[in-house]
Amino acid sequence: MYEKLASNGVAAIITGMVGVDGNSRVAPAMVKAYVPSFVPELAKVVNGVHAQGAKLIVQINHCGQKAGQIDDGGSPLGPVDVDGSQGKPVRGMTHEDIRSVVAAYAAAASRFKEAGADGVQIHAAHGYLLSQFLNPYFNRRSDEYGGEIAGRAKIVLEVYDAVREAVGTDYPVWIKINCKDLTEPSISPEEFDWVCKELDKRGIDAIEVSGGAGLDRKSSSAQLIKGEEDEGFFAREAVRVAADVSASVLSVCGYRTPELAEKWLNQGEIAAISLCRPLISEPDLVGRWERGDMRQARCISCSKCFNPELKCVPFDA
Repeated sequence: MYEKLASNGVAAIITGMVGVDGNSRVAPAMVKAYVPSFVPELAKVVNGVHAQGAKLIVQINHCGQKAGQIDDGGSPLGPVDVDGSQGKPVRGMTHEDIRSVVAAYAAAASRFKEAGADGVQIHAAHGYLLSQFLNPYFNRRSDEYGGEIAGRAKIVLEVYDAVREAVGTDYPVWIKINCKDLTEPSISPEEFDWVCKELDKRGIDAIEVSGGAGLDRKSSSAQLIKGEEDEGFFAREAVRVAADVSASVLSVCGYRTPELAEKWLNQGEIAAISLCRPLISEPDLVGRWERGDMRQARCISCSKCFNPELKCVPFDA
């Protein structure tokens, strides 16, 4: 799949999320960064993408209380104890748990670099673990990892610092982060800006601006695209933060029309537009646009591509 995308003009591919440890994965298909076969298998993907002239950024994640695949059969982890949505009670993380997860992020990033990947993206969006800490809807801790945004962002900054130390100053480290959670309460615009500026001070290379806690359709990061007015759902927030940081800023969510993507790229300092579902539906989309066929992408974010039995179109169609 990645080689097909690279051969059709996608310049930089961010992989699907990779689990950092045995408590981190949301579903069986989520790749494990912590198994011995990971580095040689990832190297094959890297080599295939590089052969087509593209770059590969590996997305690293811990799904927190959304984790449905616990290797040891234990409980999902989250900021605090809750009943949980996967049928298991969620255990609030101890300081030892936090240190272990931070170290797991760093170890995984080192393995990405060893495999030849071109960079790493820390997933801090969509209601997964780091996003749960940032969002007061989930994070009701009373210690130094809760409260005001400096506390709620503490684990995110610790993960970035550990990853940066593991891969060195010259290796690209990106982050995907929510500008709004579409929950009540939510991270505020001022808090989002603060976290981005703190990461920028530390040397983050790129910030991909997304949103949504993914609890239901209302808080989904993939809003249904009914018309052009639904495209670039979080573009304004990306433009705003791009004016305040030196890191490259990527805008994602809902882009289907090349003219609108160009519009947002030209409105501020956004460095790039990200696409996900449209490229699953049409692997040759970028190539089609480059060849002058500027029809809108066919994807409407129905998310049937999450279930192979409901996939809106075969990948090779």
